[in-house]
Amino acid sequence: MAEHLWQALQGLPDWLVVAILSAAPISEVRGGIPVGVLYYKMPLWHCLPVAVLANVVAVLWIVPTFNWMAATFGDVPLLGALFRWLTTRAEKRREMVEKYGVLAVTLFVAVPLPVTGAWTGSVVAAVFRMPLAKVVLCLLLGVLIASAIVTGLTLAGIEIFNAIHIPSQ
Repeated sequence: MAEHLWQALQGLPDWLVVAILSAAPISEVRGGIPVGVLYYKMPLWHCLPVAVLANVVAVLWIVPTFNWMAATFGDVPLLGALFRWLTTRAEKRREMVEKYGVLAVTLFVAVPLPVTGAWTGSVVAAVFRMPLAKVVLCLLLGVLIASAIVTGLTLAGIEIFNAIHIPSQ
C-alpha cells in the first residue's frame, strides 16, 4: 500500500509531496522533512516552512468539530467505534492535561513518535475543550519542536552515513 501511495505522489511538485506527507496523520513532519531533505534535496529554508504549515493547517478543523462529530456519528457502526476509541485514548491523558494544560498538549505534539503529534494532540485538546487560540499556539510550538528534532536526526543521519567509508573492491 505504501508503494502505491508513493507512486501516486510521483510527478507532483516536491513541495506538494512534502506538504501531503506532513499533513498526513501517520507521517506528519516525521515523514515530510526526511523525504524533502533526503529524496528531493530541498534546502531546509524551503522544506521546513512547507512541512510545518501543512502539519498545523491540516489539523485545525479537528478542535472545533471533533466533539460534534463524535456526538453526531456516535451511532454509526464504524465511525462511532473510531470516535469512542479516540476519545478513550484522549481521556487517558486527563491527569496530565489537567495538571499541565497547554504545556502537556505542546509536549505531546512535540514528541516525534508514532501516535503522538498534531493529529492526536488536536483530539486531546478537543476532548478537553481547550480554547482554539491556545490550541493553535500549542500545535505550532509542538510542530516546530518536532520539526527541529526530526531535522536534527535527519542531518545527523546524513553525517553518520557520509562518515562511514566502505572501501570499494
